[in-house]
Amino acid sequence: MSEPLRLAAAVEGPTDKIVLRAILRALLPDTDFVFHILQPVESVAFLPTQTAGTGVGWVGVYRWCRQSAAEGGGSVSGSSVISNHDVLIVQVDADVAAKTYGSGNIQHAPQDDLPCEEPCPPVSATTNALRTVVLNWLGDDQGHPRIVLCTPSKSMDAWVLAALCPDLELVQRDDWECRNSPEGQLATLPAGRRFKKRPDDYERRQNELTDMWSTVSERLEEAGRFQGEFLAAVPN
Repeated sequence: MSEPLRLAAAVEGPTDKIVLRAILRALLPDTDFVFHILQPVESVAFLPTQTAGTGVGWVGVYRWCRQSAAEGGGSVSGSSVISNHDVLIVQVDADVAAKTYGSGNIQHAPQDDLPCEEPCPPVSATTNALRTVVLNWLGDDQGHPRIVLCTPSKSMDAWVLAALCPDLELVQRDDWECRNSPEGQLATLPAGRRFKKRPDDYERRQNELTDMWSTVSERLEEAGRFQGEFLAAVPN
């Protein structure tokens, strides 16, 4: 019997972890896999904390990348993260392209490459620039065949709403991936469909996210790119 696929991820927060797990279930319906969240570090109560490890949000992902790169001798490619897993996913929302290192109290970044936001559309103008930034964090500007970047535009919640509320007028617009703070639409949903950006609400909807993923990946550019790059990285 073959060993399960070993997947790992560094993500911004707890709801991103749930969404990503639901997506992986859609992409690997007939494959056994284990899914390790390396970032954010979880407390004994299994809840991300600001005091444990590197913290949460994009700053937490940045710090985790820098620590992993240091452990690998300057690049995450040489770290135990790569040797212990078949695929590593690093998720950073595209709205991070508008941030500055100073806003995250980050000093001595490898390069002065934030902000890097470009006009949208096209979505890829900003996400391509952000991917270069994240690769710099990882110390691997050429990328690695087992590292997959996940850069939803403008955030992972754009994918969530496209999956759970595909009939919303804003979601149906061609510029949906260019709209800032898509999670703001959660509060405007009809009472019977409303949910909050919190882990328990997302957990209850993860089967729906899995079932609707093919629709999301066909319609949203960054979702389709993540799907293609992840499947290409999975060992045969």
